[in-house]
Amino acid sequence: MLKRILLVLLQATVTTGAILYVFHDPQKRAEIGGALHRADKTWIALGCACYACVEIVATVRWHMLLRIQRISLGWVRTAAIVLIGLFFNIFLPGLVGGDVMRVYYIFRLAPGAKVAGSLSIVMDRLLGLLTIVFLVGLVLVMRFNWLTQVPETAQLAYLALALLGGGFFCVALLFSLARSDRVREVPKAIPFRNSIEKFGQALEAYREHFVPTSIAFAITIISQLAYYTSYYCAGASLHQSSARTPGLLDILSIMPLVNTFTAVPISFGGVGVRETLFQHLLGHLSGVREPIAVLTASLGFTIQAMCGLLGGAIYLFWRPRRD
Repeated sequence: MLKRILLVLLQATVTTGAILYVFHDPQKRAEIGGALHRADKTWIALGCACYACVEIVATVRWHMLLRIQRISLGWVRTAAIVLIGLFFNIFLPGLVGGDVMRVYYIFRLAPGAKVAGSLSIVMDRLLGLLTIVFLVGLVLVMRFNWLTQVPETAQLAYLALALLGGGFFCVALLFSLARSDRVREVPKAIPFRNSIEKFGQALEAYREHFVPTSIAFAITIISQLAYYTSYYCAGASLHQSSARTPGLLDILSIMPLVNTFTAVPISFGGVGVRETLFQHLLGHLSGVREPIAVLTASLGFTIQAMCGLLGGAIYLFWRPRRD
């Protein structure tokens, strides 16, 4: 309980500090307000469509993982639970509020498959982490010189590289433990032992289903690209306020790094941290003015939050029943 309280306090402190850092300038706030008023609603609608694709793919992926475990919730209920999970991930302080809700619905709708259902959620999360590692590695290989052309962004690129190295090590360890059936032998003194054990158990459960799991990984990459594109649409909606808005290639290049840092649970949903990263990366690398870069990040997250609110409405009014 104490750890959770300390985590929430840390998130509140970092979020507040980052927001004050980004929005403290009255002139910048006024420019952001004007740009928001002139935002092109067509581009915002396109951004919403892109993010809708993210959640559609998330539904398909989890449905596949559930079917591998011989659990059938149906497409509608699976989609509803995914959206509810999105709502709690965005608006509930902590680490894995959305996953907790998915576990709750699995226990309620498939009480005879509690372990298998829980492993499907763990595998779903693991595929997301593997995708981030893959895309960060791809960006660092293809656009390393661009990312390191100025000292301010080079520091972020090197930090991402260090996190990537740690990610590769963890992935290699998980696969090694899963292949040798030694997941439960991890010493208790190892940090994050419980997470390592759960991820390892999920790999054990799915390693005999290589083809469908590989397809799930591939569509996760597509989902991430659609997510990044929603931020491009958010930036493009501001074309009436600036002669220079973020290009698609630049957004695709910075978003894996941004996701890497916002995945570390030091703020509420990455709020504040995301805007700070956009300000530095797009400002130094793409020549985008700070207010436009900050508003691009905020609008992109707002698009995601709007889908999350739909999940909140489903949670309030949906009363699922077992078949």
